[in-house]
Amino acid sequence: MIQSLPQVAHEHHERILAHVDRLPELADLLLTAGADDIRARVVATNDFLNGTLLPHIDAAERSVYPELERMFQNRHSMRPMRNEHDQVRRLVADFGKLSAETREGRVTLGRSLALRRVIFSLYALLKVHLAEEEAYLRIIDRGGGSDLSEVIAAALDHPVAG
Repeated sequence: MIQSLPQVAHEHHERILAHVDRLPELADLLLTAGADDIRARVVATNDFLNGTLLPHIDAAERSVYPELERMFQNRHSMRPMRNEHDQVRRLVADFGKLSAETREGRVTLGRSLALRRVIFSLYALLKVHLAEEEAYLRIIDRGGGSDLSEVIAAALDHPVAG
């Protein structure tokens, strides 16, 4: 049996938030830990960003946002959320570029500071964005009917890496 949309969304967001909440720890490690400790966390974070977060964004844009736009009778009503997705994609790409040397064991102060900026930007954006997304999912669940909620819940119920 498929869980309700709020259940799937909440559980999924909780798994994502567990990773998001560890981002500041990684940022602090960049200034205090050795290259081996940093490398392992950077690799795990990169795996989460590309293996979980970006697929979550894609699933939301395919299943959730079109329904919200239909409900709000405005195809541009989700533009701010889509813009935030674009910003997250850019930050994930920046993280990947900046962390390449770190994953190879070379950690410079300049690279660490640049990565910290990206990490804290992702952290702040994702904390607000995911909370807004949960609020929108509650709107769909209340106004979209159980069949629609089940379809969207199934679309969002994708695996979470790590």
